[in-house]
Amino acid sequence: MKWLANWVMSRRSRLLLTRLSHRLPESGIIADVGSGTGHNAEAIRHWGRHHVREFDVADLHWVGPGPELISDSRIPVEDQEFDGLIMFFVLQYPMSAEELLRECRRVSRGPLLIIQSTYQGRLGRIVLTIREFFWGRFALRLATLAGLVHPDRFSLQPCHDFTRLELIALFARVGFVVVEIVPAEWWRLGVSRDLFVLQPEVL
Repeated sequence: MKWLANWVMSRRSRLLLTRLSHRLPESGIIADVGSGTGHNAEAIRHWGRHHVREFDVADLHWVGPGPELISDSRIPVEDQEFDGLIMFFVLQYPMSAEELLRECRRVSRGPLLIIQSTYQGRLGRIVLTIREFFWGRFALRLATLAGLVHPDRFSLQPCHDFTRLELIALFARVGFVVVEIVPAEWWRLGVSRDLFVLQPEVL
């Protein structure tokens, strides 16, 4: 069970990171916000070009050193600490996605690379809800039963669903310029795993 779960998560991380490997800074310190199991950060480390620091609201890691904990959307570092920042499938969870994004803008002087599921239409929203259940609460339950994580009353309960246009508007309110959007439609069911490449707006 543990071997299979680790294989699935490692493969998923490699596939996700192939979408953005050439969009990361060539070197430097990368923040992984919402680092979860730690597989995404480990995949970046294996390239050998970046130092990665992980952040999350709970310690759910089973590979790597584990995260520094975020409290009330506050990332515990100084301004402009990072050369880039990644965030994969996170924005649906915080009560205020805008507040978390403002923190990300504060701590990174480089690009913010977000992969986030979006929906189109009623069918897309239903499919996304089902998908979030299986990749969120259900997966967390399985990992807990397998002894991979000990969430201690933490549950992956989404607070938001987003369309692509809603996210674009959210990024603009926070002060990001959307440099690139790379959709990845999921089986033509009205759900896409969109990659957003953001840069802080120059005032």
